[in-house]
Amino acid sequence: MTARLLLLLTCLMPALSAAGCGDDATPTAPTTRSSPVTETFSSNLTVQGSAVRMITAIQSGTFTATLTAADQPGVLVGLAIGLRNGNGTQCLVTREIVAAAGSSPQLTAQVDAGDYCVRLFDVGQLQSSMNFAVSLNFP
Repeated sequence: MTARLLLLLTCLMPALSAAGCGDDATPTAPTTRSSPVTETFSSNLTVQGSAVRMITAIQSGTFTATLTAADQPGVLVGLAIGLRNGNGTQCLVTREIVAAAGSSPQLTAQVDAGDYCVRLFDVGQLQSSMNFAVSLNFP
């Protein structure tokens, strides 16, 4: 009798377990992002160094970058947009400019939906590390 009971429980266990696995939760809608997006990219740029931010455009449109703040006023730095490499760890620059902090966009580019990167880099003028902020606007 014990063997029969054990066999019956072994056979019924998967069926009883599955009965409690219904999908009773109300599905949640995926989050959507409005376009365009404005983000601030703030970091520290080292002598002979660079800082990179990855972004994703969800549709075609205009990308702008404005170096809005730098704790070394008047120092020129490089500002670039590019494509992420295959694994998303490198920035393959497609367009770059040299600029000082200001209030108007210094870099503008037309982009398609996809993954991009923004790179700020020392062009040889930094004597010490520089804190900065770049305003990014993209679709």
